[in-house]
Amino acid sequence: MPDRPKLMHEATVARRLDFGQGYFELVLDCPELAQAMQAGQFINLRVRNELYPLLRRPFSSFDWLADSRGKARGISLLAHVVGQGTRLMSRLEAGQKVSINGPLGKAFEPPQDPAARVIMVGGGIGLAPFMHLVRQWGRLGHKHELVLLAGARSQRDFVFMKRFAETGVETLLATEDGSVGVKGKVTLLLEAELQALKGRPATVLTCGPWRMMEAVSAMCTSQAIPCYASLERVMGCGFGVCNGCVAKVRTEDAPGYRYAKTCVEGTVMEGASLIW
Repeated sequence: MPDRPKLMHEATVARRLDFGQGYFELVLDCPELAQAMQAGQFINLRVRNELYPLLRRPFSSFDWLADSRGKARGISLLAHVVGQGTRLMSRLEAGQKVSINGPLGKAFEPPQDPAARVIMVGGGIGLAPFMHLVRQWGRLGHKHELVLLAGARSQRDFVFMKRFAETGVETLLATEDGSVGVKGKVTLLLEAELQALKGRPATVLTCGPWRMMEAVSAMCTSQAIPCYASLERVMGCGFGVCNGCVAKVRTEDAPGYRYAKTCVEGTVMEGASLIW
């Protein structure tokens, strides 16, 4: 019987990169975690070693880091200061230790068809797991053609996009105020991508605001294109115990739905299976 992967880790803060507008990247040295973690999975982070805040904060990995020999060295987290937890994280300094529970949940899976175009659709902080995916899938030798469709309210919410430029992945932008890229929602870019397929196989991966993912899933379902969504939920425990992260999924039996625990059945779930 294979050994169960280690889930509790003490990571060392290597550095914190401030992008401005409240966005920052926290780089963590944690080789064991990095070795096991896949794009789309998440970790639960204890923001400080005190009773309060009580709950750990869930984060998908942003970058997947390796040393000069290609050996996994650590991960990074992309965050935006919106509350006490992220504010405390934004003050962490190099050398500090943090407690991490992970990797948790299910990851994005590459399509079985190597000819399938992988369309990644993200909004805001929901873009984070796609950096890890591009970096890790490349090192694992997956040959799928990748394109990233990124949406935000304005150019101010794209201050971290220069990190994606390092990977060389094809990237298209949309902002609601038209300050950069196409003016409108990211679904405009997706509509154009789906029309351009002309029968070519494709898979859509999405992460971001709930309504955005709902719209992405509906567009894919209407054209019979597989869509997988990484759900952003409050996950207090990460082990399916607290029931705080449930999502409604379809069933064939009455009443036609059930509640799935996102932390153990997701966070990556088939879009068509969800009752949005």
